[in-house]
Amino acid sequence: MQTSGRHIANGDFLSTPFVAVPYDLLTTHAHIGLHAHELVVLLQILANGQVRGTTELSPQDLGDLCGMSSKEVMGCVERLVLEGYLAIGEKFDEHGAHVTYFDLQPLWDRIRGKSSKKEVRQFRKDPLTLFEEEFGRPLSAMECDQLRTWLGENGYPEWLVIEALKESVLANKYSFRYIDRILFDWQRHNIQSRQDLDNYRQQYRDKAVRSEADSGRKSVGSRSKAAAPTKPKSADREQVRDERYANFYQLFPDG
Repeated sequence: MQTSGRHIANGDFLSTPFVAVPYDLLTTHAHIGLHAHELVVLLQILANGQVRGTTELSPQDLGDLCGMSSKEVMGCVERLVLEGYLAIGEKFDEHGAHVTYFDLQPLWDRIRGKSSKKEVRQFRKDPLTLFEEEFGRPLSAMECDQLRTWLGENGYPEWLVIEALKESVLANKYSFRYIDRILFDWQRHNIQSRQDLDNYRQQYRDKAVRSEADSGRKSVGSRSKAAAPTKPKSADREQVRDERYANFYQLFPDG
């Protein structure tokens, strides 16, 4: 039997990966309360899991796949989580870093007629939203580029950038340059996981406590020396004289 010319013409397309989508999802999504744009988000998560083997998608990556901004797609994800269509799982990767991933099990439970609202989690906000909330203003184009550089070119994990933001807020330093110095210092000290960061912070606190204690002792010593009356030379000598020769010193006080 001769192969169809139409199949030959579409060979390049047909050789690309395909995604298996439950037919019940396509036929019942409106019935169970899913909007069309929410279905697109869920399908992109499903496709990424099947083709790439992971559902660890950043807000920006998921937004690009769905044709939305990261803020729009996170608003959509937040509703999906709150309404019990989606869950956010947590795990540690091979480097010990804390990562999150999308879990579609609540969606399958909803299609089966089960409710998944009882274990609802609030989805964490994306870095751009966190920065804008903490800075109290929209980020400039250059600041957005710097944030993308940290997460992309520099390869800093998202959680580490957020921790650096927390450090700057606690220090009342709302500066990207200050945050960049923090990240560079952590990289220089080979901070790879949350445990590494916790240990580094503890070492820094211990060092600061020791330094403050040393400064306090030096300050007390300086005040004591300044407050002590100046003794005559004869009194200095008297202080070091041996008591066994007290009578000798009385006879010859200038000896």
